[in-house]
Amino acid sequence: MSAPGLPRLLPAALALGGGLVAAALALALPGLGAKGLAASMGLVAVAALMLLTRRPVEVLAGFAVLALTYNRHYFRPFAALTGTPVGEGLFWIPADPLLLALLLAIVAERALGRAPEVPATPFPTWPVQPLLAACLVSTLAAERMDLAAAETMRVVKFALLLALLARRMDAALWRTLAAAFGITVLAQSGLGVLQVAFRAGDSLLATFGGAAETLVEGFENRARGSMGHPNILAPWLLMLAPGAFGLALFSRSRALRAAGFVITIAAMAGVFAAKSRAPGLLMLAALGGVALGALALRALPARAAAGGAIWALLLLAAALTPFAGDIAERFRGDFARSVTFRADYNRAALEVFDRHPLLGAGLAGSGARMAELSAGIALELAAVTATAESAGVRAAAPVHNLYILMLAEAGLPGLVGFLLLLGGILWRGAAAVRRCSGGTRGIALGLTLGIGAQAVQQTVDFSLWWDPSWYSLAIAAALLATARDGAVP
Repeated sequence: MSAPGLPRLLPAALALGGGLVAAALALALPGLGAKGLAASMGLVAVAALMLLTRRPVEVLAGFAVLALTYNRHYFRPFAALTGTPVGEGLFWIPADPLLLALLLAIVAERALGRAPEVPATPFPTWPVQPLLAACLVSTLAAERMDLAAAETMRVVKFALLLALLARRMDAALWRTLAAAFGITVLAQSGLGVLQVAFRAGDSLLATFGGAAETLVEGFENRARGSMGHPNILAPWLLMLAPGAFGLALFSRSRALRAAGFVITIAAMAGVFAAKSRAPGLLMLAALGGVALGALALRALPARAAAGGAIWALLLLAAALTPFAGDIAERFRGDFARSVTFRADYNRAALEVFDRHPLLGAGLAGSGARMAELSAGIALELAAVTATAESAGVRAAAPVHNLYILMLAEAGLPGLVGFLLLLGGILWRGAAAVRRCSGGTRGIALGLTLGIGAQAVQQTVDFSLWWDPSWYSLAIAAALLATARDGAVP
């Protein structure tokens, strides 16, 4: 039972909190830059929506999904406490305050007796537990325990986020998170296309006419959204876009089908604007898999599938024709160098594993070990370290194969744990497809195939280990674990 009068105090508490935020903004406004002002306006929007909707959990969860795609890391508060250089060790990201507020909102909900009745999700964190155990043991044996512990904390956060969402997930929160993914895909794809159209350089603000802010090397006019790198944006879109396509094919609502098609087309535009080779090909394969699944599950008539495939190929050819030269250049330009670069890193990382076969070199520890084996990798690591320290950002130059990276840094237990994580999520996705129908089934099928395509993509990069995709994977895993028939028509 809740204490008498407490439910009546919740709107007043929210109003008081909004007033405090407004007062703080009034004091800080003269010193805010463009990014600080945008963040402050976002916080005001979050507070206003919570007051208007009286649904703080859904509002905070939706904005947290959006905040995850701002790929910036803040080290300085922790660096001052631990003495580690800026760019190393513990950090926080813009989504963390929203996720913390989400946790507090859920706790307050229970304390006030307002928590909804939610069907139990058995063992919500079991897919990540083996990986977490491997990382904890590897950290104890790492040469730089501080760096390894900071990376292990990210696995802990993954498990906590998965458990928090899985145990609170009702139909309203499920729909909110699915919609937030769709809106964020639209936002990142649109921003990426604008970056390419206006040749915005390395700066997010330059897209809208602001001053350039070069933090990393140039990208030959490739889309990056707010993720800082085209090879982080494109795999993230690859993982989520098939869910929108599943909604377009399976939903019984015309409006939802139209929304699914719009998000899918936007995501394809974003991937091609990023000019990332493997994600583009895997995106087409994943979307084709969703279409075949819809055909097999009788959500898509055979005649409609054939006609749709023909029209899709014609539209794709028409859309890509103006960029045929750029696409050809991406394959014949630095393609050979890309293959050689990855092969050199793979060899060095496997040699690190040979020297540390049981527990690995420790999370975040393979770079220094590889630099001892290759002068080229040593130069690359030195440049990345200088960028991280000067700009106060998280930067790395690890092996571009997440499975070999896990092998080198967390040994065989780490690789097995990571494979069990991916396998467990895919298994839960297949179970969700079997038990659901309509739009829920389509989203579950698309997310499952998108995560499977992302798993293949990780043989040539490490983007899934980076925060936007890593925590998005936790949210997608929670959606698949709790998918129930009727959540989306």
